[in-house]
Amino acid sequence: MTGLTNLKYYYFDLGTQGRGEPARLLLHDADVSFEDIRIEFKDWLAFKNEIIEDYPAAALPLVKTGDGEYYGLTAPLMRFLGQQLGYDAVDKKKSHFVDQTADFVSDWFQDCIRIFFQPDQQEVHDKNLKGIHCGRMERMYGRYNEGPYLLGEQITYADFMVYAAMRQDKVLGSLLEKDMPNLFKFVQAFENRKNLKEYITSLPTDEPQIVIPVE
Repeated sequence: MTGLTNLKYYYFDLGTQGRGEPARLLLHDADVSFEDIRIEFKDWLAFKNEIIEDYPAAALPLVKTGDGEYYGLTAPLMRFLGQQLGYDAVDKKKSHFVDQTADFVSDWFQDCIRIFFQPDQQEVHDKNLKGIHCGRMERMYGRYNEGPYLLGEQITYADFMVYAAMRQDKVLGSLLEKDMPNLFKFVQAFENRKNLKEYITSLPTDEPQIVIPVE
């Protein structure tokens, strides 16, 4: 295992919205301590200039390890954490399937984040896109349906991304077993994981819509 000690985790100060929550969920589940650093937008450029020489991607979310290494961007970071902490697939075929799902979730996050900049598109999103993303995930979770997670009984890094996207898109409260049995089963199992239950319960039930002015 790469030195996952004295971790510093950086993302914008958006509560649980945006792309920052999947890694928090995974680290809590793995019982890995980390410093959760929320960056205000006004401080982003200075921070970016500070890290860009050592971390050319210069994008969030980002983990800095105790030995000074940087690992970032949502899916690559989650894949790295999964490999280091035992949340990866056991064979190449399943690993590819997990990566596919993570790619789909990245699209879902992007659609949600677009509303930060175009809040007038919320109704269009709810009417046209939310159902597409949920239906896609219901299908993916039906592939290995002997267990509640994407690969059945084995939880992987993509499961944390899926739950975070569902939470951000306010799907959890309206999820019905008769409509999406695979996702319903997944959420029930995920929210009752030993190291996640207390953390999830502590999260706000209703966060204000993020609006980022476009200059």
